[in-house]
Amino acid sequence: MSTIDLIILGSLCQSPKSAYDLQKQIEARNLSRWIKIGSFTVYKKVALYEKKGYVTSETTKSGKMPEKTIYTLTPSGKKEFSDLMTRFSLTETRVFLDFNAVIVNLALLDDFSAKECIANIKNSIENTKTQISEQLSMPNDRSFLGQAILEQQSMLLDALETWEKDFEQQLSDHQSSNKEN
Repeated sequence: MSTIDLIILGSLCQSPKSAYDLQKQIEARNLSRWIKIGSFTVYKKVALYEKKGYVTSETTKSGKMPEKTIYTLTPSGKKEFSDLMTRFSLTETRVFLDFNAVIVNLALLDDFSAKECIANIKNSIENTKTQISEQLSMPNDRSFLGQAILEQQSMLLDALETWEKDFEQQLSDHQSSNKEN
């Protein structure tokens, strides 16, 4: 089971929902920003949960609206959610940044292309930091926990910004010393 399972089961623990409503809640919470999860994954997961006995489903129709399937967490699903909460809270903290795959391969590029990739990473950090700052400054009804996650992400982006500046300088120094040799 993955973080995605924890998110979906947690949402269903709050209340029964359709796969569409699950996807909308994930988008509203901006979770897809940090965890790659699309609507296909949500639909696939709830079907799997039903096979495993974690959810039951009921198809309903209201007025002229199309039918929709509502998923409800079972006692087995609640236990799985609780087990996942414990397991993930005990797991070693890992920070995987997609751009690290770029960093590890920079030596394979010419200087211009490497600098361009670093500039892209720098811009991405700055843009994400701006987006998070804007979200933090907007009054809304986000939960205490949602606010805490945004603040955490803001602090991590501050640290990444500092790291990027240091890395850029160290890389420049390293390239200069290699050219001299």
